[in-house]
Amino acid sequence: MTNTLSRPCAPSRRQLLAGFVLSACALYGVKASASEVQLDGYSFPDTATVGGQNLVLNGVAASSILSTRSSVVGFYLPSKQKTMETATAVKGPKRIQFYMVRNVSARDLSNALLDRIRQNVSREEFGANIIATAQLGTVFSTIPRISKGDKVVIDYLPATASTEFTLNGQKIGDTIQGEAFFPMMMKVWIGPKVRDTTRDGLLGLTEAP
Repeated sequence: MTNTLSRPCAPSRRQLLAGFVLSACALYGVKASASEVQLDGYSFPDTATVGGQNLVLNGVAASSILSTRSSVVGFYLPSKQKTMETATAVKGPKRIQFYMVRNVSARDLSNALLDRIRQNVSREEFGANIIATAQLGTVFSTIPRISKGDKVVIDYLPATASTEFTLNGQKIGDTIQGEAFFPMMMKVWIGPKVRDTTRDGLLGLTEAP
């Protein structure tokens, strides 16, 4: 009887694609699994529940709102969005979640958020939301500092047209009213004057660096 040698099967197109994705994720410091994405060691689940609705992770990115790499951030939306315009306009609950990767004073963080809003929204938009924006400046007023590893979550709840902040799972600051405020917060990270790498990562256009 003649023995036949079996040849290893050539990898399928799907296997090749999966290998490419894993290699790209390793190269850029992003680790993906079936249920979460990791950036700089911080986990972002693929889904989140806000206001009783399931949201999907739109993207993650490193952020340098304090001049140097200071946080890693993820956006959760009702459906995947690829542009600033559609991401800010999509109806339903939304979530911004970020982890600090270094210690910062609460005052510095508040000032950086306010500065980014001024840089990335129109004069008309800023003026129409001046009261809500002023409230943002007080959200972290009772906290001396935000430490490395702290988790900040900003949720928009359409049922009450309000934005709530939590730090490590504990509510901080007053609830900010108004449907127009949350899109301004989103523009801190995906506005026209934000670094391309941050914006593109959160819009799911590229892997985060």
